[in-house]
Amino acid sequence: MLSSVSTVSPPARRPRSAPAVLITGLHKQFGDDVVVTGLDLRARPGSVVAVAGRGKTTLLAMLAGVLPPDEGSVRVFGVDVWREWDRATRLVASTPLDGGAPSRAESGWAMLTGAGLLHGLRAEEVVAASTELLDLTGLGDAADEPVAHYTPGMRSRLHLARALLTGPRLLVLDEPFRGVDPDSARTIAALFDRFTASGGTVVFSGEQIDGVSDDVWLLGAR
Repeated sequence: MLSSVSTVSPPARRPRSAPAVLITGLHKQFGDDVVVTGLDLRARPGSVVAVAGRGKTTLLAMLAGVLPPDEGSVRVFGVDVWREWDRATRLVASTPLDGGAPSRAESGWAMLTGAGLLHGLRAEEVVAASTELLDLTGLGDAADEPVAHYTPGMRSRLHLARALLTGPRLLVLDEPFRGVDPDSARTIAALFDRFTASGGTVVFSGEQIDGVSDDVWLLGAR
């Protein structure tokens, strides 16, 4: 384990009794299109929650602090995302919230270490954490290859490594299992287990793998 940067095992900073996610009266529309409305949801620390139904990416964006709701509140570990944005978003890390895959000439190592430096981590922290995460995600041997050459499963694992780099307590993941091979799916599921064992929480959308999720938020079911 790393002493300076917690990657897969998030530190416990709040009582375990507080919900990891508490969503109340959430509403979002674009023009006349009501995407989500009246949502009341919660997730406990140490759980994996799958999100299904219409509006799932919009919900994830509001949870990750990317898209403000029109009404309602979103709290992560007791912190209101849209009243205390800076504080809340330090607890959260997300993967690209459009389900898209990168097409980059840079290597996986460069993408990961660059993200860590941009986040303000010290160079030695970034190197140690990136090395650990590339090994944990099974990408160590492909670290110097261009991301554009990665398979969908490798890209999904790299996105997960990047999200874990800053030691979040909540992972918000869009389509982590989409198009991945069985080995990648098992690796991602194992990382979920490791992350949640220390009190971290995962909320993800898209395809579900048997036995991965503890709960399902089914949107649009009134």
